[in-house]
Amino acid sequence: MAWASIDGMPTAGKASRALDRALLAIFLEAAGALIDQLVEAGISDPADIARRLNRRGFPCFGRPRWGASTVSMVRRRRSLRDSVDEALPRQESACSGRDSVLRSASASA
Repeated sequence: MAWASIDGMPTAGKASRALDRALLAIFLEAAGALIDQLVEAGISDPADIARRLNRRGFPCFGRPRWGASTVSMVRRRRSLRDSVDEALPRQESACSGRDSVLRSASASA
C-alpha cells in the first residue's frame, strides 16, 4: 500500500502510518467480534459471512464491499493475535497488587 496524500504527494510519514495502523486495529477488533459471533451462530463460510456483512451495511476497511478473502484475512489476523497474546507472559501492572501507587496515594489521603 502506498502512503500518499490526496494530491499524490507523500504523506507526513510515521504519524500517518501510525494512525492508519491504529484505525486498522480498531477495525479488526470490531469486524472480528462480529465475524466471531456469526461463526459461533454456525455460519462458517467466508463468502456467506461477507454477504451478510454487506447486507447489514457493515463497512469494510479500505474496500467498497466485503469479500470472502477479506473475511478470511480478518479471522487469520485475529487468530494470530490471540496466539501471540496467549504466548506472552502476563505482567502485573502498576495499578494492581498490594503496593499499587494509586492505592498508597488514596490510603494516605
